Amino acid sequence: MPRRVIRSETFLEHARALYPPGGDAEGHPSFELFEAGPLQAAELAFSTDWEGQTQAIEGVDIRVVMTHGVPVFPAMTIYAIRGSDDSVELLDVDVDDDYFEMLEGDPDT
Repeated sequence: MPRRVIRSETFLEHARALYPPGGDAEGHPSFELFEAGPLQAAELAFSTDWEGQTQAIEGVDIRVVMTHGVPVFPAMTIYAIRGSDDSVELLDVDVDDDYFEMLEGDPDT
């Protein structure tokens, strides 16, 4: 049975700062696109396969979903913690704007 995923206020504030509702004049993707793409994928991963996600900190039940190669979005990491009621609370999102530049110098990619 899938776990319930809760979006913390801190998570929503940070996500909306990165991806404003409706987008922005600088061409950043909108919160609505973020919600329909990477966020939906991360919520599905956390809700259906919590144990299969990477543990962020040894001994703490914080897990991460990392995305890359999602059209219009940079690589990012979404952090969540499992609650005492077995729900999952999204904590933060970290964007790695330099991820693809790092790969350009790697002859194996």
